[in-house]
Amino acid sequence: MTTIFHDQRFWAFAETYHADPLGFCVSVCGLLPSQDQEAVCWALIPSNAKVSIVSGTGTGKTALFARLALWHLLCHPVAYYDDKVEIGSNTYIGAPRIKQVADGVWKEIADTRLAIAEGPYAWLNGYYQLDNERVTVKGFEKTWFIRQVALQQGAAIGVAGKHRYWQLIIIDEAAGVSDEHFDVIDGTQTQGGNRTLLASQGVRNSGRFFDTHHGLCLANGGAWASLRFSSERSPFVSQQWLHDRAEESGGRQSSEYRIRALGHFADHSGSNLLTRAELERAFTCGPVIREDEPYGLLLLADIGMGEYRDDSVAVVAKVIGYGDHGLQARRVEYTAIPYCTNSKDEITFAGDLVNLYRTLSNPTLLADNGGIGGTVNKLIEASGVPVVKVNWGQPCFKIEYQNRFYNRRACAMVRFRDAVRDGRVAFGLEGIEPRLKAKLLLQGSRLPYHFAEVGGLRYVMQKKHDMRKNGISSPDIIDAMAFAFLEDAVYRPAQKVPPMSAEWAKKKAEVVAMFADLVG
Repeated sequence: MTTIFHDQRFWAFAETYHADPLGFCVSVCGLLPSQDQEAVCWALIPSNAKVSIVSGTGTGKTALFARLALWHLLCHPVAYYDDKVEIGSNTYIGAPRIKQVADGVWKEIADTRLAIAEGPYAWLNGYYQLDNERVTVKGFEKTWFIRQVALQQGAAIGVAGKHRYWQLIIIDEAAGVSDEHFDVIDGTQTQGGNRTLLASQGVRNSGRFFDTHHGLCLANGGAWASLRFSSERSPFVSQQWLHDRAEESGGRQSSEYRIRALGHFADHSGSNLLTRAELERAFTCGPVIREDEPYGLLLLADIGMGEYRDDSVAVVAKVIGYGDHGLQARRVEYTAIPYCTNSKDEITFAGDLVNLYRTLSNPTLLADNGGIGGTVNKLIEASGVPVVKVNWGQPCFKIEYQNRFYNRRACAMVRFRDAVRDGRVAFGLEGIEPRLKAKLLLQGSRLPYHFAEVGGLRYVMQKKHDMRKNGISSPDIIDAMAFAFLEDAVYRPAQKVPPMSAEWAKKKAEVVAMFADLVG
């Protein structure tokens, strides 16, 4: 069988690019590298390189990973050490969500293979095989390869016990990889030709990936070359994309934009969405919807039924608009909180909601469908009243929201927060009891969140049972209010009585006066 070793062109090729990943990417693969991509290639030259990249979005990581994997495969054919001769190299590409990451890298490998076929090294393609989960050099399939490895939390790691002199481990979404997995990787990468390449968004300010940019980095006496990829200097994203990300996240200084675009780490592992001061401003900002605007009415219900001493809450709101920014952005005035109690059973509360619904003009009722809420919603529907059932834990409908929020709860809560900060929310709750106002302010200023460690930068609200462990009660009032910012919180314009003209007001006064004279 003729192998790659029988082709005399191969030895000159391997010698040329063995220590030149940038030259391989450019001359063999036809890549036009960005400034950041070049920096990674230079950092990866040492045979025992450890490189860690904290990155924004759209910086070309996946394209680079594919080409570096092929460089390591094709340019490291033989190792001579300790009187041994070892054929081939091993490359592992890992991530907590390996399928999504690997699909992207494998697509780039396929594209790179096509690019190689158009260049002076097209003959290389005849010596390696691209399969669904492996890339192998023909004739050496068991020892000379690129393969995928899963790094899920709590699962065994596929590189445990694997040793090869020429071994490259590439890990994407590294912030979501446990320290236990990194311990296994460290135990594998012990030889002089073992390289490690990590990349992730900086969604956590703790863990091994964070440490490779701080206590373990070269600047602090460690072994890791730490790099930062910024979307703002990437040639692969547009100025419009950057503008849109800044607008949706609250500006260039917001934590979300700094992580998503600038490639910085989160300032903290968790925080609260809103401050008490921001909420108090919503009590004093005045109306945000004019009476002559075609607003609708929402009846928003969070259903607790006394579970964990949670409240059942009903909130009435005026609403207009559907967007997140500009003239069409959603504005909401919360006008009443008729119910906030943990003493009603499901039949009584369902009846209360039905009666309240029938006093409003063209309302839309949105009600919590979790737990006992499912029973309440069935009772409401049985009375002939339509209800939009809210399932917090489900994913969002829009792709743009799926990419930004872990679930519908996170989406509604963050959109509520942004509207409060933008002055698009008013608490027009005249005569609200001091106790109820205090509860609203306390709940609204204790909404812990963090960013997902796996699957890209997405908001995650802290789970209710974790909140209870930390002494935080369920934010039932805020939950109900946030329903107004769900994607399916649609509305119909309320039927409003037009204001009485001055002429008709004068005639009405005359009629009333005349009637009073007659009665007198």
